[in-house]
Amino acid sequence: MKIKFFNPDSLDKNLKATVHKSGKLGFTVDAARRLKLETNKSAAIGANEDDPTDDSLYIIIYNEVRSGAFRIAKAGQYYYINLKALFDALKINYKQESVVYDISEEPLGDEMIFKFSRRKNTKKPHIES
Repeated sequence: MKIKFFNPDSLDKNLKATVHKSGKLGFTVDAARRLKLETNKSAAIGANEDDPTDDSLYIIIYNEVRSGAFRIAKAGQYYYINLKALFDALKINYKQESVVYDISEEPLGDEMIFKFSRRKNTKKPHIES
């Protein structure tokens, strides 16, 4: 028998982004590294028009700041994108719910884009007495 051992350093781990109560989409250090985020870059963000039940976001990272794209910002060692207006327009209740996206890569035509799949809310509702 031949056993192949896995190297944890070669695996994509903790690739997620969390919506803060301020409406900013914050990235883990691992996600920022995988997406190659920098403050001189921007992101095009879209949704699946063919499937209205798909609540994922689809993102392309541009190597420069582009008109019509969302600018990438940094606070300390963490990157974020201010998406308050977008989340409000999409009626995502980030102020009351925990909103977390798992990040994966998906082919779109002849290029790869990042798919942000929303986790189902596992946070227990706060019950006031």
